Amino acid sequence: MTKLSFTPIWNFYFLFKLYLFIRGSIKFDIVLNILFLIYIIIPLPYKIARYKTLRLFRGILSIILALLLLWHDSWLPPIVSGSLFLYQQGMPSFGYLISFIRGFYDMSLIIVSISLLLISFIVRKYKIASAVLLAILIIAVPLVLRSIDKPKTAGMKFQTQTTEADEVSDPKKYLESFYSTEAERVIMFKQPAPENPPFDIAVLHVCSLSWDDLKEIGMTQEDPFFKQFDYFFTNFNTATGYSGPAVIRLLQSNCGQRSHDDIHNDKDIPKMCLLFESLASVGYEPYIGLDHDGKYGDFNNAIKKNGLNNALMITPEKLSPIAIFFDDKTPLYSNYAMLKKWFDTRQSSKSERAVLYYNTILMHAGSHWVGEKKWWGRDKHDQFKDVFAVVLKDLKKFIELLKSSKRNTVLIFVPEHGRALTGSSFQVADLRDIPLPKITKVPVGVKLIGPKFNDKNVEQHIISKPTSYLALSWLLSKFIENSPFGDTAVPPDDIVFKIPKTNFVSEHEGRVIIETGSNYLYYGKDKKWITLTPDQLK
Repeated sequence: MTKLSFTPIWNFYFLFKLYLFIRGSIKFDIVLNILFLIYIIIPLPYKIARYKTLRLFRGILSIILALLLLWHDSWLPPIVSGSLFLYQQGMPSFGYLISFIRGFYDMSLIIVSISLLLISFIVRKYKIASAVLLAILIIAVPLVLRSIDKPKTAGMKFQTQTTEADEVSDPKKYLESFYSTEAERVIMFKQPAPENPPFDIAVLHVCSLSWDDLKEIGMTQEDPFFKQFDYFFTNFNTATGYSGPAVIRLLQSNCGQRSHDDIHNDKDIPKMCLLFESLASVGYEPYIGLDHDGKYGDFNNAIKKNGLNNALMITPEKLSPIAIFFDDKTPLYSNYAMLKKWFDTRQSSKSERAVLYYNTILMHAGSHWVGEKKWWGRDKHDQFKDVFAVVLKDLKKFIELLKSSKRNTVLIFVPEHGRALTGSSFQVADLRDIPLPKITKVPVGVKLIGPKFNDKNVEQHIISKPTSYLALSWLLSKFIENSPFGDTAVPPDDIVFKIPKTNFVSEHEGRVIIETGSNYLYYGKDKKWITLTPDQLK
């Protein structure tokens, strides 16, 4: 047999993982880590070890197993689904990867990493002792921490969505009850009465903006941009952290919230759920506008399959891109220029009613101005604030343009999800696989534009109850039934009182978060429910 070979790198690997576990950045599978440690310290038989190729093979295999074990212990999605997601969506640019890694490492992590590396080299002569000590730490540290801070799991009492008195004994039943209740909720659209003043609808679907992001750049709902909305949602849940599911949920908003798997079942898209098909059936001419080409993540196909197949696409013909998406391939165009193109097209249309679905991804992580050098080295907060200012400027100009037309318009501002400007021990910045409330709770506004409202001070009506996409569909159905621009408009206080509530449930690829009382419960790849700590939620 060859001598025991336990290099400083393996000391560092296990010590660093224990540190990550202590700070909550990863979980720690005691059994698998002990088995891997045994595999590492057991030397190869001499007859095998004398062959350089076999030693190299074992070294490569050890590195692969170490990385797989680290992934297994992390909060990241299963490696197969994570790889499939990247394959379907497309790989980010090298510059974005640099920016992402810079955001992951903070000074404390760097100091600890260097310290642990030095310790690993100092004890390199004591191979057996260090291996035994590591084995003790691998077993003891997780057990001690879990006994001190044991997470709350099933067995608590949770209120269901149907009645306050009805309770279930575990989160799984709560979730089943939630989806069962949501499946029964459908918004139906009636033909507008002839005497109702017609109005257009402009839905502005904005990527990467949550309440948490606004807080990070020092902005609140008291900002003049948000104060201009007649109806303002302060507790709106997008239910997802990614653009693909977000657009599907918005376009299927006639129905109550459905599971992630259900909304991605392309073979069984319920026609009654499709908002824009319902709007077309009551006389609305549909349009699509994007500040991008719609190729990334198969975005064009998603919106067409979900009720916009017959919509007129506003193209960026003759426009020059102002920015580049995080893949360094997709050109991004001025939001105002694209919205102005739709406005001009709409002005020449004879249709009495029109509806626009507009999507902008300019604020997505990694998007950068054309010609901007070393953009990946900029402070994320400053970069986000800079881009958001441009987006707001364009949207304000568009609103003034709509006012100038004297045409009645209902404008809806709804983010897809948050940017995740900051991370935590649970999930790093810019990563949204775990749909935390800091990512899915977004500011949503509805503005009434037309001669009846343009010269009046806005009397904003706050909708603070938990809501989601169904509330927007319901609101539009009530506006069409009784136009807010006519004499039979529904009183705003009635709107606020009657608008449908949706309890907080967010989901992405098997990762689910539910809100119950003052707690948020998480279900991930371990197939267990845990109560998220304040540190994990921040």
